[in-house]
Amino acid sequence: MPTKTFTNLNQTKQDAVFNALLNEFSQYKLSEAQVARIIKDCDIARGSFYKYFGDITDSYNYTLKRVLDKVHFDVFTMIKHETNNTLDSFYQATANFIDEINHSKYREFYRMYVAYNQYDLKAPSFDYHQLAKDALIMYVNGQQIDDLNSIAVIYKTATDASHNVIRAVLLGADQSEELNDLKTLFKVLSLGVVKESV
Repeated sequence: MPTKTFTNLNQTKQDAVFNALLNEFSQYKLSEAQVARIIKDCDIARGSFYKYFGDITDSYNYTLKRVLDKVHFDVFTMIKHETNNTLDSFYQATANFIDEINHSKYREFYRMYVAYNQYDLKAPSFDYHQLAKDALIMYVNGQQIDDLNSIAVIYKTATDASHNVIRAVLLGADQSEELNDLKTLFKVLSLGVVKESV
């Protein structure tokens, strides 16, 4: 993440650096990105870059966080308001994210992320078993599911499936087909949960 030196810059300068980073990482994989192109694009000295960020990966993580802050949907807030079919929230968040990213200046950045950079970063997967009990909410056809372990596993499966759909669409797959398949998967998951809880 950026240093205090960077965060003390005025917003115009921060935005210039961010836009240069966004431009670089939208065109090149993290492993091929170059500080030289970034500093030329935003007209700063190489030394300044290293006063702002520890290295190029640090600058990438800053860019990714800023992009996600702009386009990511809080599925947990959606879940709290969905009292009929919880997986509808995962589906809607996925569809909304695809629409948002496809119509934003961040599309190519995120496409490079899902195609290449997420694998270079090797971020650990989120453990839904660690969520507070009141965050593990599951409804299927209005029926509340109480098995917290099953809910955690379904959340993980739904998240992985949603991310795979986003990746596929950004890499050229048919959006309608991918979202229809996701909807079908969520229906199958829901049926399995209901049968198991009966």
